[in-house]
Amino acid sequence: MNAGDDAAVLAELQGALEGGDVVLFVGGGISVAAGLPTWRQFAEGVIALMRQRGLDAAMVQEVADLAHAQRYLDAMAAAEDALGPVFQEQVMAVLDDAGHELPPIAHALAALRYDLRAVVTTNLNHLLERAFGWEVFTTITDAVAHGRGFILKLQGTLRDPSTWALTRERFHAQLSAPEARRALASVFSVCPVLFVGFGWGDDSFEQMLRDVRDLSGEGAPPRFALMPASSLPPYRRKTLQEMGFRILPYDNVGGKHAELLDILDRLVEGSSRIDIRPAPKSILPPAIPDLEIPPSSSGLSGLAGFAASWSLLDFGEPEMPAGALDAPSRAAGSIALTSRRMSEPPANPIEVFFSYSEADRDLRDKIETHLAILKRKGVIRGWHEGEIGAGEDWDREVREHLESAKMILLLISADFLASDFCYEAQMRRAIQRHERGEARVIPIILDACDWEPAPFGKLKPLPDKGRAVTSWANQSEAFADIARGIRKEVEQLTQNPS
Repeated sequence: MNAGDDAAVLAELQGALEGGDVVLFVGGGISVAAGLPTWRQFAEGVIALMRQRGLDAAMVQEVADLAHAQRYLDAMAAAEDALGPVFQEQVMAVLDDAGHELPPIAHALAALRYDLRAVVTTNLNHLLERAFGWEVFTTITDAVAHGRGFILKLQGTLRDPSTWALTRERFHAQLSAPEARRALASVFSVCPVLFVGFGWGDDSFEQMLRDVRDLSGEGAPPRFALMPASSLPPYRRKTLQEMGFRILPYDNVGGKHAELLDILDRLVEGSSRIDIRPAPKSILPPAIPDLEIPPSSSGLSGLAGFAASWSLLDFGEPEMPAGALDAPSRAAGSIALTSRRMSEPPANPIEVFFSYSEADRDLRDKIETHLAILKRKGVIRGWHEGEIGAGEDWDREVREHLESAKMILLLISADFLASDFCYEAQMRRAIQRHERGEARVIPIILDACDWEPAPFGKLKPLPDKGRAVTSWANQSEAFADIARGIRKEVEQLTQNPS
């Protein structure tokens, strides 16, 4: 689809909104934007709770396998069966939006309220009620068929567990009841539909799209989907188009959905001349100068201690690099240390993938802060799951960056070792790529734990001698040590980019 097609679809959506009968279908993206967990993060928390309570390992593994396959509704059914009432307590505690500010996307959607007939959502939380102030329905009755200005919550509402449809059986029972089908058909056959905040990682998303199409019948009003362009590769886009959806892709730079907010704001303004063409992107990387810090006499005396650790990329005596096999010798053809400075920039910034447990986010942020010089010089480009935007396919984004990264940092803690997503999905693949020479894997020991028997136990860790960050009296010294070790690895990868 080109810019002209995008503009035509957007103008059609504007016309539909002016008719005042659009049904807004809102996915989990709005919840993530407010700081609530994704399906994957929620599942990981449930799995950790099951382990904490000493449940049977086979039960825990079943939930983990279902979640890893993005069968989240099935995973929740298995977890609820295993945990009993504790599962309900976990849902109430983790998904409560009290204390979370309404994100900009919620305000932008609510600004469309005068052009909408209703809102339909799969979210349990109360973000939309707070934004719109509309009546809430949790069952599909004739009121849905004839009403206006309401929010229909297909999976229930958080404060009333009796309404929850967090299992596939309950969810589809809600949608397949004859009365519900009649009510939904009466709405979708006459009302345009706009999907926002969904991604292909949302369980049952494709089935909901098909249900809307089937319930709309022949000669149905237009159906629109506002989705990040990164979540719409050719086949997925073709699938949506064949289902009769008008697709409005938008660039999601930095995972902030700024362009989506701009589109919604301009829809509210009623402009039919909306240009959503992406800005031209250079295919040439910026030049990267020498990585040298001016001496303290240059006026940066306050940074003298910091500069000393980063001043020149001159390594002196060779030593075993972080991530190298902890053995007297290495395989033929392996990368050797040199003392050449990084005066020649890499062809492209080296992508650095952070693999970490959500419980260690603060420590991960500190590490990234200490890598600021390398980032400012354009030598590295860090990536972590926090950059995945609302509505994007989490597993696909992680998988793609895990495959493209030239350096993978494993941020090791007991939480990392206990996480199936970190240990099984990410760490094992990282080690495979390391052993094939496709990427450099560096374990970074954040907290004391029994990590040596793990598959990465033969790799030299950071900080020095594997001393956990949290055991340092001055953690800044630990982070500086990590930064120096990573800098040396970057130098090697720059000189030997194969």
